[in-house]
Amino acid sequence: MDTHDYITHLTDHLASGRSHQMPEADILPMLQALEKASRLIAAVSQELAAQAEERSLHVRHGCRDIAALLRGVLNLTPHEARRRGRLVHELPALPETRQALREGAITLDHALAVSDVLRALPANLPVEVMDDAEKVLAEQARFLNHKELQKAGKHLRAVLDQDGTLAEENEGVAKRFLRVSQDAKGWVHLSGCLDPEGGEAFRTAIHALSKPESAQDGDVDLRSTEQRQADALVALTTQALQAGELPKVGGERPHISVTIDYADLRDGLSSGWASWGGPMTAKTIRRMACDARIIPVVLDTMGIPLDVGQAQRTVTGPLRTALAVRDKGCAFPGCTMPAAWADAHHVIHWSEGGPTALCNTVLLCRHHHTVIHDGDWEIEFDHGLPVFIPPSWVDPARQPRRNIRTAWQTMLPTGGGRYEVPG
Repeated sequence: MDTHDYITHLTDHLASGRSHQMPEADILPMLQALEKASRLIAAVSQELAAQAEERSLHVRHGCRDIAALLRGVLNLTPHEARRRGRLVHELPALPETRQALREGAITLDHALAVSDVLRALPANLPVEVMDDAEKVLAEQARFLNHKELQKAGKHLRAVLDQDGTLAEENEGVAKRFLRVSQDAKGWVHLSGCLDPEGGEAFRTAIHALSKPESAQDGDVDLRSTEQRQADALVALTTQALQAGELPKVGGERPHISVTIDYADLRDGLSSGWASWGGPMTAKTIRRMACDARIIPVVLDTMGIPLDVGQAQRTVTGPLRTALAVRDKGCAFPGCTMPAAWADAHHVIHWSEGGPTALCNTVLLCRHHHTVIHDGDWEIEFDHGLPVFIPPSWVDPARQPRRNIRTAWQTMLPTGGGRYEVPG
């Protein structure tokens, strides 16, 4: 069967829609066979591109190099054409890799990954060392995808070129940057690059704080990975601010400053203004004020301060300690966030006369703090412990729920007690 016959056979298969008729046991073997065929086709294509280079077909067609010829004849992107052009020149020096490619065991991406690692090694390494390195990488390429192979190549390079690896890391430190900007709507945009050491520390912290939250009733964390990582960065920042160990700015420890009219804050209407220039709704400020210092400022009709009162901490150190002992972390049912990463929430808001006391406050992580303020959940206290009443769209019966960490303290007889103890 020639090339045209193969293409016709595949085209007919797609047109007939016979894939759904294939027995289940044949699907995966067929996928594996097609993948190998695809790799072999790529290998043959690469060999033919090398022949085009050797016979100077690019010159005959008025192209600067083989990459330009492939881009035009095969309608490739410039990036893909350059990749194939590279392999035309680099594969002859990689016999083990070329053989694996001819067997359909690896892809062109694998071959490029092997070449990238070898090109980064010092030119003064003994030939036999370079040959051994290529052999090892080509063998690993049969079992790893090309991204994993790149990581394996980094380890190999660290062994063979420790001085070069260290020099590259030192050069990379100078490339680090973090760019922070804010748009007209108040959204903050981040972009940046960290050196390997700093990046490792950052990713370790973000990973610890961005695990999907699991609820005891089987609900799934619907946040995307990117959203969970964004929440983790905010949690990490909030924890640093709450710890009080950051350098002072203007004689005070760093803090978030938001200005809003007291009546607007009390009624949850209008908006305020954050110190970094961003507008913020009263609803958001009410949530933030649950665990904050409130400084009353008397303004004249032009908005100019006439008098500044003393800071009033709504949740004191001893009260914060008592909350941590009682709630042992975020008290929302199913949440496992520790107390250090939680806010103190007023069940009856302080602006509505709610006392700053153990009987009116509860620890909530930032995510569930937002859920409580934005949703229809209610919080009550039973035997001094917080109990959460879900909205009807979550549970039509509105059965009260507790966090498993505190539920055991007030376990009531099954059927006779008011609350079910989860777990």
